[in-house]
Amino acid sequence: MKKQLDPTQEKWLRWGFRQMNKCMLLMWRLGLGRFLSNPQVGYIMVLVTTGHKSGLKRYAPANFEQDGQSVYCLPGMGARTHWYRNLMADPHCEVWLPDGRWHGVAEEVAGEAERLPLLRRVLVRSGFAAKLFEGIDPAYLSNDHLRELGARYEKLLKINLIAPCAGPGGPGDLAWVWAVLGLVFLAWLLLRRRK
Repeated sequence: MKKQLDPTQEKWLRWGFRQMNKCMLLMWRLGLGRFLSNPQVGYIMVLVTTGHKSGLKRYAPANFEQDGQSVYCLPGMGARTHWYRNLMADPHCEVWLPDGRWHGVAEEVAGEAERLPLLRRVLVRSGFAAKLFEGIDPAYLSNDHLRELGARYEKLLKINLIAPCAGPGGPGDLAWVWAVLGLVFLAWLLLRRRK
C-alpha cells in the first residue's frame, strides 16, 4: 500500500487536484461532461454544494458509482475534503451526471459490510485515479487490502437523487462558446481566401 504523504506532498497534491478540477468543471460547462465519464478517464460527476463558511455555491468534480437513484462518491482527502465538509454542514446538493442534472441529499455510508463493496465499486470506476494515486488496481485488490484502504478512506457518501433539476447555471451553460468559435473560424477562413 502507498505510504502516508508528508504535509508538503499533500499541499502539492491538493494544488494539482484544484487545477485539474478547474479544467474538469470547464469541460462540463462547455457541454463535454458526458465525454469525460468513461472507463479510461473514470466516471466523473460534478457536485454543487453550499460552502459551509461562505454560503456560496461550490463546484467539485468527483468520481462516482451509480446504483438506481443513489450515487456513491469518495472524498479523496477524507474529512478534510472541502465538498465533504460542505455536505456535512448542508446535505442538500446538486449533482451533474452524464445523463442529467439532479437535486440530491447526501448521507454517510456506515457499516463495513455495506461500505467495502461500495468502496471497491467507486475505486474501480475512478479509472486511472486509483492506479495513479494509490498504485492499485481495485478490481483485483484483496479484501484485506481493501479493508486497509477503507480505514484510510473512512468517508464514503451516498447521495440520494431526489428530483431532476433545471434552470440556468448547469452543465453546458457555456456551450454557446462553440458557436462563437465556429463563427470566428469561418470568418478567418473567408478572410484568408480573399487574400
